Amino acid sequence: TLKQQELQLPIDINSADSATLVRLRGIGAKSAQHIIRYRILLGGYYSETQISELEVVTEENFRKILPQIWCDTAQIKKININFATPKALETHPYLTSKMLRKIINKRDLKGGWSTIDEMIEDNIFTEDEAQRIAPYLDFGTLPE
Repeated sequence: TLKQQELQLPIDINSADSATLVRLRGIGAKSAQHIIRYRILLGGYYSETQISELEVVTEENFRKILPQIWCDTAQIKKININFATPKALETHPYLTSKMLRKIINKRDLKGGWSTIDEMIEDNIFTEDEAQRIAPYLDFGTLPE
């Protein structure tokens, strides 16, 4: 089809613009906008399956889209969990207000964490939550 002409598949959903995204089967203008907006909020996608978290992406469209995309995880913007401001943390879709309170309170008490496992031990995250947020966290010891 003309829509697929000269498009190198699969495309990286962490760098694709909306013009590229709408050329994929299953993605319209509205979906493309949502995919990009969510990518910005997340700091990038670490898995192609994350686009299924978007309400605009139906199960049927997700199955069409999946073989056409991949993720360059090197492009993920990480949050320095030990130094990020509450404002920087609260914009991440995977961090609930309850998690934020725990992060801020515990961080002030103990001075931070060096691993995601420590955060699980401190009851900040469950195993599942930790797995979901881990690709977005940086445990650096110096503020950026």
